[in-house]
Amino acid sequence: MRRAIIFKKIIEGNRRRRRVLENALHIAMSRRRAIVKLCFISLLLLLQSRQNATPINRPRRLQRNSGWWDLVWNTYSEERFVKTFRVSRRTFCYILSRIRHVLERKTVNEQPVSPELRLAICLYRLARGDYCYTISELVGLGVSTVATIVREVSHTIVETLWQECVSRHLPQNQHGFERKILDMEELWQFPFAWGAIDGCHIPVKCPPGGLQACKEYHNFKNFYSIVLMAIVDSNYRFLWGSCGFPGNSHDSVIFQSTDLWTNIKEKDFIPNIGQQVGDVSVPPLLLGDSAFPFQPWLMKPYTNAVLTPEERYFNYRLSRARMVTEGAYGQLKGRWRVLLRKCESSTEVIKVMTLACVVLHNICIDRGDTMCKQPLTHSQTREETETPSESYLR
Repeated sequence: MRRAIIFKKIIEGNRRRRRVLENALHIAMSRRRAIVKLCFISLLLLLQSRQNATPINRPRRLQRNSGWWDLVWNTYSEERFVKTFRVSRRTFCYILSRIRHVLERKTVNEQPVSPELRLAICLYRLARGDYCYTISELVGLGVSTVATIVREVSHTIVETLWQECVSRHLPQNQHGFERKILDMEELWQFPFAWGAIDGCHIPVKCPPGGLQACKEYHNFKNFYSIVLMAIVDSNYRFLWGSCGFPGNSHDSVIFQSTDLWTNIKEKDFIPNIGQQVGDVSVPPLLLGDSAFPFQPWLMKPYTNAVLTPEERYFNYRLSRARMVTEGAYGQLKGRWRVLLRKCESSTEVIKVMTLACVVLHNICIDRGDTMCKQPLTHSQTREETETPSESYLR
């Protein structure tokens, strides 16, 4: 009898626990269905609100000075415009028309920087050499934004216009070499020469890398630099260029490391149109200084300790014709002042900016934007020698 009562209580307890579990499971399932319905309704409402909402600009840390470019374009005289950007309005519009499709930006959250302003910021940086902080205060953009614009626009200029403005002037056939030879002989009275080659040091801050980087980039002029190696024709126009080797590299090593050296040595880049001088056939010549290796197609001056009068006269005539490289580099650094002083950007950015300056140099020659040859006044000399921060404060 006692056992029956115990079994009965156990069975009733089990039934009671089963009913409690069933009720708890029913409540949990009801709550889960309610949560799923609520999430689905919230998602529909969010999608509908996004479709009907208008885009709201995020608050900016700095207020843009949208009137700077309008003031420059509408009020600057042609002389002041050229002094500011080193190009005329006509050349500015030409450059903009060639790269506008790359500079345009499509954004949703705010008004993008216009292609005109992006190109103006890049040219101002290259022409004046001012710090990015100074330009950011001038145009009302962030320092990183200005640095990014300068890097992107410079890269666009090189990628888009290098072939058209630099490479196409490098002679590729017999007619092209003959035309360059005639120009060099007519303007500089040196026969059989189609161009001159030389290197130029672009100042940089010492790159990271410790003592090894200090040794590689410290040049014989006692500052850190990278080397721009280029070929120039008789009209101070760049025909070919390579930039980025450390400043301690020798000109001969740099030139022999380029594709142009390989093409000339192995692929018959220079046509066989030599002219007979006595018993010697003189091929089209590339003029260089004593740092370059002597080749049948690469002429360098005599380096003997004691020179005969004929050898001295030959060196004079060769150096006179080779001065086109010095003139081209002088015009390049005189027009684009970012190459004249040490830049705070990385070596890769300086390399791109240097090549962009080479492209812009050729564009100015092709478009007839000559540099001013009038002597500088005392006030202009003081302005050119003061630092970017001093120029901004004044």
